[in-house]
Amino acid sequence: METYDFVFAGAGCAGLSLVNYLLNSSLKNSKILLIDPLGIQIPNKTWCYWNEKPLAIHPLSSIHFWESLTLKSGPYSLPKAIGALKYFHLNSHDFFNNILATIKDISTITIIQDEVLKLTPSETEVEVITKGGKTIKTSRVFDSRPLDSSLDSSLKQIFVGWRIKTSKSEFDPSQVVLMDFTSESKNFEFFYLLPFSETEALIEYTLYSREIQSEGSLRSKLEAYLNQKFGPMNYEITFRESGVIPMTTQLKPKKIHPRIIPIGTAGGWTKASTGYTFQNIQKNCQKLVPYLESGATTEFQIPRSARFDFYDNILLNIAHRWPNKLQSLFLNLFETSSAEQVLKFLSEETSFTEELKILSKLNFGIFIKSLLRYESH
Repeated sequence: METYDFVFAGAGCAGLSLVNYLLNSSLKNSKILLIDPLGIQIPNKTWCYWNEKPLAIHPLSSIHFWESLTLKSGPYSLPKAIGALKYFHLNSHDFFNNILATIKDISTITIIQDEVLKLTPSETEVEVITKGGKTIKTSRVFDSRPLDSSLDSSLKQIFVGWRIKTSKSEFDPSQVVLMDFTSESKNFEFFYLLPFSETEALIEYTLYSREIQSEGSLRSKLEAYLNQKFGPMNYEITFRESGVIPMTTQLKPKKIHPRIIPIGTAGGWTKASTGYTFQNIQKNCQKLVPYLESGATTEFQIPRSARFDFYDNILLNIAHRWPNKLQSLFLNLFETSSAEQVLKFLSEETSFTEELKILSKLNFGIFIKSLLRYESH
């Protein structure tokens, strides 16, 4: 029977991030096993975050950022500088390749292509059984496996994106188009544009919906947007991505056992009202490592103010009941406060006083409606 100090059920962003921080701690010599059905196959993903400087885990060779953003609705445009913050972009291939290059020659770290079927914890260890027939003993399991089907009816952020190169100048590389609302839809949908140069950009179509959409319908929306905004143009698609992010405050990890620690989206590390996850993964991994270093056997918990769950649920309630109101809500939010303050609020880095200042400036009729019919999502 194989024995490891730590076993990872999943080798995605959260798993590799935690390995990175373990390697920079007193636990750097731990025997580690990462188990993933895809092995080390790298997914096509784009991660963004805002911060004053790039995170330490961000590969220095692939840093790209913007210092301003804009929101659009038809002919209306709302450009905003983001103060001391920068909006950073990171491609999953750069991230994975950087960490895999670090660990490839470390004999105490193993990655296998297999699937975790069963976890059986005891007071001192966890028994891991895999689809490939392995039985493994470990002191801790970090579980980032996809969530179960109980969340199928929850609201989802569904998106498809293309990175394209054009034959002539089409884009303004100085600012991110955070949200471009092209129509008064009964659903909440928008386009997102990251311009890397005048001839290269990542463009995404995003929809909030309970139902999964066909990839064909999502592609059609993206093609129609490109034609509407830029007219007939020659472009080459160099990168494609798509995804579904659950938008719910119910992603708090189930209390299974202190030796089994859910991480990533499975650990509730996705911001419910926006879907941003990458920076939360980094923050929470850095809180998890000292807990592991201490040898604690109590349940690992990340304190989070209940008021942010409340804010998320107010917004998600609007998204569920009155999705056509979200466009004006987001525009109003960025119109009445600095973009820097709004971004700090969305990343839960504001004080209660700062939040009151932001919220007091809003057209709060829709918030009152949501509060009167408040429920958790």
